[in-house]
Amino acid sequence: MKIAVLEPGAWGTALGIILSKEVDELSFWYGDSRLVKKLSQFRENERLPGIKIPPEIFISPDLKKTIEKADLIIIASPSFNFRQTLVNLKKIKNLPPLLGIAKGIEKRTLKVPSQIVNELLAKVPYAHLSGPGFAKEIIRGKTAKEVIASESRDLLRELKKIFKTKPLKVSFTTDLMGVQLAGALKNAISIGISLVEASVANPGKKKIAKNLIRVGLREMIEIGEAMGGKRKTFLGPAGFGDLILTSTNPLSRNFQFGKALIFDADKMRKDIAKKKLTVEGFDNVFALYKLGKIHNLDLPMIEETYKAIYKKTSPQRTVNNLINLTEACESG
Repeated sequence: MKIAVLEPGAWGTALGIILSKEVDELSFWYGDSRLVKKLSQFRENERLPGIKIPPEIFISPDLKKTIEKADLIIIASPSFNFRQTLVNLKKIKNLPPLLGIAKGIEKRTLKVPSQIVNELLAKVPYAHLSGPGFAKEIIRGKTAKEVIASESRDLLRELKKIFKTKPLKVSFTTDLMGVQLAGALKNAISIGISLVEASVANPGKKKIAKNLIRVGLREMIEIGEAMGGKRKTFLGPAGFGDLILTSTNPLSRNFQFGKALIFDADKMRKDIAKKKLTVEGFDNVFALYKLGKIHNLDLPMIEETYKAIYKKTSPQRTVNNLINLTEACESG
Protein backbone atom coordinates (compact mmCIF):
# COMPACT_ATOMS: atom_id res chain seq x y z
CA MET A 1 0.00 0.00 0.00
CA LYS A 2 1.36 3.39 -1.04
CA ILE A 3 -0.08 6.75 0.03
CA ALA A 4 0.81 10.21 -1.24
CA VAL A 5 0.00 13.26 0.92
CA LEU A 6 -0.16 16.54 -0.99
CA GLU A 7 0.76 19.84 0.68
CA PRO A 8 0.55 18.65 4.28
CA GLY A 9 0.41 21.34 6.95
CA ALA A 10 0.17 20.49 10.64
CA TRP A 11 -2.73 18.02 10.38
CA GLY A 12 -1.60 16.53 7.07
CA THR A 13 1.88 15.95 8.49
CA ALA A 14 0.53 14.36 11.66
CA LEU A 15 -1.85 12.15 9.70
CA GLY A 16 0.91 11.12 7.31
CA ILE A 17 3.25 10.15 10.15
CA ILE A 18 0.50 8.10 11.82
CA LEU A 19 -0.46 6.30 8.60
CA SER A 20 3.16 5.65 7.64
CA LYS A 21 3.19 2.99 10.36
CA GLU A 22 0.40 1.10 8.58
CA VAL A 23 1.46 1.23 4.91
CA ASP A 24 4.43 0.13 2.83
CA GLU A 25 5.29 3.58 1.50
CA LEU A 26 4.18 7.13 2.19
CA SER A 27 5.31 10.34 0.48
CA PHE A 28 4.82 14.08 0.95
CA TRP A 29 4.55 16.50 -1.98
CA TYR A 30 4.97 20.28 -2.04
CA GLY A 31 5.08 22.51 -5.09
CA ASP A 32 7.68 24.72 -3.41
CA SER A 33 11.10 23.16 -4.02
CA ARG A 34 12.73 25.38 -1.38
CA LEU A 35 10.30 24.11 1.22
CA VAL A 36 11.01 20.53 0.15
CA LYS A 37 14.75 21.12 0.59
CA LYS A 38 14.20 22.60 4.06
CA LEU A 39 11.88 19.79 5.18
CA SER A 40 14.20 17.12 3.78
CA GLN A 41 17.12 18.61 5.71
CA PHE A 42 15.48 19.33 9.06
CA ARG A 43 12.64 16.75 8.93
CA GLU A 44 10.27 19.04 10.81
CA ASN A 45 7.23 21.05 9.71
CA GLU A 46 7.28 24.46 11.40
CA ARG A 47 3.52 24.14 11.92
CA LEU A 48 4.14 21.02 13.98
CA PRO A 49 7.23 21.93 16.01
CA GLY A 50 9.05 19.25 17.93
CA ILE A 51 7.75 16.40 15.77
CA LYS A 52 10.25 14.76 13.45
CA ILE A 53 9.17 13.46 10.05
CA PRO A 54 10.43 9.85 9.86
CA PRO A 55 13.29 9.35 7.38
CA GLU A 56 11.28 6.72 5.49
CA ILE A 57 8.76 9.38 4.40
CA PHE A 58 9.89 10.62 0.99
CA ILE A 59 9.47 14.40 0.43
CA SER A 60 9.44 15.65 -3.14
CA PRO A 61 8.54 18.62 -5.39
CA ASP A 62 7.84 16.18 -8.25
CA LEU A 63 4.10 15.49 -8.23
CA LYS A 64 4.14 12.75 -10.85
CA LYS A 65 6.91 10.89 -9.09
CA THR A 66 5.23 11.29 -5.69
CA ILE A 67 1.92 9.75 -6.75
CA GLU A 68 3.36 7.10 -9.07
CA LYS A 69 1.81 3.74 -8.15
CA ALA A 70 -0.03 5.33 -5.20
CA ASP A 71 -3.15 3.54 -3.96
CA LEU A 72 -4.52 6.67 -2.28
CA ILE A 73 -3.88 10.40 -2.54
CA ILE A 74 -4.58 12.51 0.53
CA ILE A 75 -5.17 16.13 -0.43
CA ALA A 76 -4.04 18.13 2.59
CA SER A 77 -4.10 21.48 0.77
CA PRO A 78 -6.09 24.23 2.54
CA SER A 79 -9.44 25.07 0.98
CA PHE A 80 -8.12 28.12 -0.85
CA ASN A 81 -5.59 25.94 -2.71
CA PHE A 82 -7.68 22.78 -3.10
CA ARG A 83 -8.72 23.59 -6.68
CA GLN A 84 -5.15 24.30 -7.81
CA THR A 85 -3.97 20.97 -6.44
CA LEU A 86 -6.70 19.23 -8.46
CA VAL A 87 -5.70 21.19 -11.56
CA ASN A 88 -2.18 19.83 -11.10
CA LEU A 89 -3.53 16.30 -10.70
CA LYS A 90 -5.71 16.63 -13.79
CA LYS A 91 -2.58 16.46 -15.95
CA ILE A 92 -1.88 12.92 -14.71
CA LYS A 93 -3.69 9.84 -16.00
CA ASN A 94 -5.09 6.90 -14.02
CA LEU A 95 -5.40 8.62 -10.67
CA PRO A 96 -6.18 6.55 -7.55
CA PRO A 97 -8.98 7.54 -5.12
CA LEU A 98 -8.68 10.87 -3.31
CA LEU A 99 -9.20 11.73 0.36
CA GLY A 100 -9.60 15.39 1.34
CA ILE A 101 -9.02 16.72 4.84
CA ALA A 102 -9.59 20.51 4.50
CA LYS A 103 -12.51 21.95 6.47
CA GLY A 104 -13.72 24.60 4.13
CA ILE A 105 -15.80 25.88 1.23
CA GLU A 106 -14.37 27.54 -1.86
CA LYS A 107 -15.02 31.25 -1.42
CA ARG A 108 -15.43 32.14 -5.10
CA THR A 109 -17.72 29.30 -6.19
CA LEU A 110 -19.30 28.32 -2.82
CA LYS A 111 -18.43 24.68 -3.59
CA VAL A 112 -17.40 22.02 -1.09
CA PRO A 113 -14.36 19.88 -2.01
CA SER A 114 -16.33 16.97 -3.52
CA GLN A 115 -18.10 19.37 -5.89
CA ILE A 116 -14.75 20.69 -7.11
CA VAL A 117 -13.56 17.10 -7.61
CA ASN A 118 -16.69 16.32 -9.63
CA GLU A 119 -16.08 19.40 -11.75
CA LEU A 120 -12.43 18.65 -12.54
CA LEU A 121 -11.96 14.90 -11.99
CA ALA A 122 -15.46 13.53 -12.31
CA LYS A 123 -14.60 9.82 -12.47
CA VAL A 124 -12.14 9.74 -9.58
CA PRO A 125 -13.63 8.35 -6.32
CA TYR A 126 -13.53 10.85 -3.47
CA ALA A 127 -13.78 10.63 0.30
CA HIS A 128 -13.55 13.30 2.98
CA LEU A 129 -12.20 13.13 6.52
CA SER A 130 -13.32 15.46 9.31
CA GLY A 131 -13.70 15.52 13.08
CA PRO A 132 -12.45 17.06 16.32
CA GLY A 133 -8.81 17.20 17.29
CA PHE A 134 -5.61 19.21 17.05
CA ALA A 135 -2.58 17.89 15.17
CA LYS A 136 -0.09 18.63 17.97
CA GLU A 137 -2.21 16.61 20.42
CA ILE A 138 -3.14 13.73 18.12
CA ILE A 139 0.45 13.12 17.02
CA ARG A 140 1.37 12.78 20.70
CA GLY A 141 -1.22 10.06 21.19
CA LYS A 142 -4.47 11.80 22.12
CA THR A 143 -7.44 9.84 20.76
CA ALA A 144 -9.24 11.51 17.85
CA LYS A 145 -12.76 10.55 16.80
CA GLU A 146 -12.70 11.23 13.07
CA VAL A 147 -15.34 10.58 10.40
CA ILE A 148 -14.70 9.55 6.80
CA ALA A 149 -17.47 10.00 4.25
CA SER A 150 -17.80 8.89 0.64
CA GLU A 151 -20.60 8.09 -1.75
CA SER A 152 -18.53 5.09 -2.85
CA ARG A 153 -19.05 2.15 -0.53
CA ASP A 154 -16.16 0.34 -2.22
CA LEU A 155 -13.82 3.20 -1.30
CA LEU A 156 -15.11 3.22 2.29
CA ARG A 157 -14.35 -0.50 2.57
CA GLU A 158 -10.77 0.11 1.41
CA LEU A 159 -10.28 3.05 3.76
CA LYS A 160 -11.48 0.98 6.72
CA LYS A 161 -8.47 -1.27 6.17
CA ILE A 162 -6.07 1.70 6.35
CA PHE A 163 -7.57 3.87 9.09
CA LYS A 164 -7.38 1.42 11.96
CA THR A 165 -4.31 2.67 13.79
CA LYS A 166 -4.29 4.46 17.14
CA PRO A 167 -4.83 7.21 18.17
CA LEU A 168 -7.44 7.47 15.38
CA LYS A 169 -10.96 6.17 16.02
CA VAL A 170 -12.67 6.49 12.67
CA SER A 171 -16.32 5.98 11.80
CA PHE A 172 -17.60 5.80 8.23
CA THR A 173 -20.65 7.22 6.47
CA THR A 174 -22.06 7.88 3.01
CA ASP A 175 -23.15 11.40 4.04
CA LEU A 176 -20.40 13.13 2.08
CA MET A 177 -22.13 16.52 1.92
CA GLY A 178 -22.91 16.51 5.63
CA VAL A 179 -19.36 15.73 6.76
CA GLN A 180 -17.86 18.41 4.52
CA LEU A 181 -20.35 21.06 5.63
CA ALA A 182 -19.96 20.15 9.31
CA GLY A 183 -16.25 21.00 9.26
CA ALA A 184 -16.79 24.28 7.43
CA LEU A 185 -19.69 25.32 9.64
CA LYS A 186 -17.96 24.67 12.94
CA ASN A 187 -15.01 26.78 11.77
CA ALA A 188 -17.29 29.72 11.01
CA ILE A 189 -19.42 29.42 14.13
CA SER A 190 -16.45 29.10 16.48
CA ILE A 191 -15.22 32.55 15.41
CA GLY A 192 -18.41 34.16 16.72
CA ILE A 193 -18.24 32.23 19.98
CA SER A 194 -14.60 33.17 20.63
CA LEU A 195 -15.40 36.80 19.83
CA VAL A 196 -17.88 36.78 22.70
CA GLU A 197 -15.50 34.88 24.98
CA ALA A 198 -12.86 37.58 24.51
CA SER A 199 -15.28 40.35 25.43
CA VAL A 200 -17.33 38.99 28.32
CA ALA A 201 -16.12 39.04 31.91
CA ASN A 202 -15.77 35.66 33.64
CA PRO A 203 -19.12 35.57 35.45
CA GLY A 204 -21.65 34.00 33.12
CA LYS A 205 -19.13 33.41 30.30
CA LYS A 206 -19.51 29.63 30.29
CA LYS A 207 -23.29 29.84 30.20
CA ILE A 208 -23.22 32.27 27.27
CA ALA A 209 -20.71 30.09 25.37
CA LYS A 210 -22.85 27.00 25.99
CA ASN A 211 -25.94 28.75 24.64
CA LEU A 212 -24.02 30.08 21.64
CA ILE A 213 -22.95 26.53 20.82
CA ARG A 214 -26.65 25.55 20.90
CA VAL A 215 -27.49 28.42 18.54
CA GLY A 216 -24.57 27.47 16.29
CA LEU A 217 -25.59 23.82 16.18
CA ARG A 218 -29.10 24.82 15.19
CA GLU A 219 -27.77 26.91 12.29
CA MET A 220 -25.39 24.09 11.35
CA ILE A 221 -28.29 21.65 11.06
CA GLU A 222 -30.49 24.13 9.21
CA ILE A 223 -28.08 24.92 6.41
CA GLY A 224 -26.71 21.36 6.40
CA GLU A 225 -30.12 19.78 5.80
CA ALA A 226 -30.99 22.44 3.21
CA MET A 227 -27.92 21.38 1.22
CA GLY A 228 -28.54 17.65 1.52
CA GLY A 229 -26.68 16.69 4.68
CA LYS A 230 -28.15 14.41 7.35
CA ARG A 231 -29.11 15.68 10.79
CA LYS A 232 -27.35 12.71 12.41
CA THR A 233 -24.03 13.83 10.95
CA PHE A 234 -24.23 17.29 12.53
CA LEU A 235 -25.05 15.79 15.93
CA GLY A 236 -21.99 13.51 15.77
CA PRO A 237 -18.21 14.05 16.10
CA ALA A 238 -17.84 15.80 12.72
CA GLY A 239 -20.44 18.39 13.74
CA PHE A 240 -21.32 18.92 17.39
CA GLY A 241 -18.14 17.27 18.68
CA ASP A 242 -15.85 19.39 16.52
CA LEU A 243 -17.88 22.53 17.27
CA ILE A 244 -17.44 22.13 21.03
CA LEU A 245 -13.68 21.55 20.74
CA THR A 246 -13.02 24.41 18.31
CA SER A 247 -15.24 26.84 20.21
CA THR A 248 -13.64 26.27 23.60
CA ASN A 249 -9.98 25.47 22.97
CA PRO A 250 -7.36 28.23 22.57
CA LEU A 251 -5.35 25.93 20.24
CA SER A 252 -7.97 26.51 17.53
CA ARG A 253 -6.88 29.07 14.93
CA ASN A 254 -10.53 30.01 14.38
CA PHE A 255 -10.85 30.59 18.13
CA GLN A 256 -7.72 32.75 18.03
CA PHE A 257 -9.06 34.71 15.06
CA GLY A 258 -12.31 35.47 16.85
CA LYS A 259 -10.34 36.94 19.76
CA ALA A 260 -8.16 38.89 17.33
CA LEU A 261 -11.25 40.66 16.01
CA ILE A 262 -11.36 42.35 19.39
CA PHE A 263 -7.64 43.07 19.85
CA ASP A 264 -5.90 43.26 16.45
CA ALA A 265 -8.33 42.53 13.62
CA ASP A 266 -6.46 44.36 10.85
CA LYS A 267 -3.20 42.49 11.41
CA MET A 268 -5.00 39.14 11.42
CA ARG A 269 -6.83 40.01 8.18
CA LYS A 270 -3.55 40.98 6.50
CA ASP A 271 -1.79 37.79 7.63
CA ILE A 272 -4.63 35.67 6.23
CA ALA A 273 -4.70 37.62 2.95
CA LYS A 274 -0.93 37.11 2.55
CA LYS A 275 -1.33 33.39 3.36
CA LYS A 276 0.93 33.77 6.41
CA LEU A 277 -1.83 32.17 8.43
CA THR A 278 -4.47 29.58 7.54
CA VAL A 279 -7.83 30.24 9.18
CA GLU A 280 -10.42 28.26 7.25
CA GLY A 281 -13.26 29.97 9.07
CA PHE A 282 -12.36 33.32 7.49
CA ASP A 283 -13.50 32.21 4.03
CA ASN A 284 -16.13 29.87 5.42
CA VAL A 285 -18.05 32.70 7.07
CA PHE A 286 -18.28 34.47 3.71
CA ALA A 287 -19.35 31.31 1.84
CA LEU A 288 -21.92 30.25 4.42
CA TYR A 289 -23.43 33.73 4.59
CA LYS A 290 -23.89 33.66 0.80
CA LEU A 291 -25.25 30.10 0.85
CA GLY A 292 -27.71 31.09 3.57
CA LYS A 293 -29.04 33.85 1.33
CA ILE A 294 -29.26 31.50 -1.67
CA HIS A 295 -31.27 28.97 0.35
CA ASN A 296 -33.34 31.71 2.02
CA LEU A 297 -32.32 30.66 5.54
CA ASP A 298 -32.34 32.61 8.78
CA LEU A 299 -28.77 32.27 10.13
CA PRO A 300 -28.34 35.17 12.55
CA MET A 301 -25.12 33.90 14.15
CA ILE A 302 -23.36 33.46 10.82
CA GLU A 303 -24.74 36.81 9.66
CA GLU A 304 -23.42 38.66 12.72
CA THR A 305 -19.99 37.04 12.35
CA TYR A 306 -19.97 37.93 8.64
CA LYS A 307 -20.64 41.58 9.45
CA ALA A 308 -17.84 41.66 12.03
CA ILE A 309 -15.30 40.25 9.55
CA TYR A 310 -16.33 41.65 6.19
CA LYS A 311 -18.34 44.77 7.03
CA LYS A 312 -16.10 45.73 9.96
CA THR A 313 -19.08 46.14 12.26
CA SER A 314 -18.00 47.21 15.74
CA PRO A 315 -16.88 44.08 17.61
CA GLN A 316 -18.76 45.17 20.72
CA ARG A 317 -21.96 45.62 18.72
CA THR A 318 -21.49 42.14 17.29
CA VAL A 319 -20.90 40.73 20.77
CA ASN A 320 -24.08 42.34 22.08
CA ASN A 321 -26.09 40.97 19.15
CA LEU A 322 -24.68 37.47 19.67
CA ILE A 323 -25.46 37.58 23.38
CA ASN A 324 -29.02 38.61 22.50
CA LEU A 325 -29.25 35.43 20.40
CA THR A 326 -28.46 33.36 23.50
CA GLU A 327 -31.19 35.12 25.47
CA ALA A 328 -33.65 34.27 22.71
CA CYS A 329 -32.35 30.70 22.86
CA GLU A 330 -33.06 30.54 26.60
CA SER A 331 -36.57 31.94 26.26
CA GLY A 332 -37.23 29.60 23.30
